[in-house]
Amino acid sequence: MSTALWNDPAPAPRLSGWGRMTHVAAGLWRIADPRGVVVGHIRAIATDGDWRYAAERFHAASGRFRALGEFWSSSDALECLRYTR
Repeated sequence: MSTALWNDPAPAPRLSGWGRMTHVAAGLWRIADPRGVVVGHIRAIATDGDWRYAAERFHAASGRFRALGEFWSSSDALECLRYTR
């Protein structure tokens, strides 16, 4: 797990042995596969007393990130990034 650079109240996702994670902003982590290729972002979203996690993948043709979905657990958001390649 990477070291937080900001005073971030959002709990960091847990990679559970797959890939690498870099804390790039408050509530935002860049996710790379085991080879170091960036596969997307996980964004923490504050809800009523809890957190949701959004999986986002970069779309080269449009030059933007596309939302893949929002999840109640960071592990579900990471699995979405891992398997939707």
